[in-house]
Amino acid sequence: MTDYERIRDLLAGYALLLDADDIDGCLELFTDDAEFAVFGRVLGGREKIRRMLTGAPRGVHLTGAQLIEVRDHTATARTQLLFVDAGTHEMRPALYDDELVVTDGAWRFRRRQCRFITTEGLRDTPQERVL
Repeated sequence: MTDYERIRDLLAGYALLLDADDIDGCLELFTDDAEFAVFGRVLGGREKIRRMLTGAPRGVHLTGAQLIEVRDHTATARTQLLFVDAGTHEMRPALYDDELVVTDGAWRFRRRQCRFITTEGLRDTPQERVL
């Protein structure tokens, strides 16, 4: 299996584990000192990421096209995302920008940033709905 295939498995694994409510499995995909930037905050470490994931709305994370660049034992990835809220079916388009690293023989997230696609461009928060 190539690094690109392993990284694609990592990216898919995050979405599938999270959607199946396997928070522990999802957290194993991050380094111990990982950062997750979302909703204008940067969460450092697995415990803070755990609190964010367990408090987030449930739904489906549909991932799309990916750009992956590998440099030895580090990589970057950009992935399209469409989040569909399980309760409201509201959709939130976004992009993940990732910094990845090999630890203990496996690719892991060192930093993950989620930015939402709005009519004004990429933003830290989703576009507010106007009724």
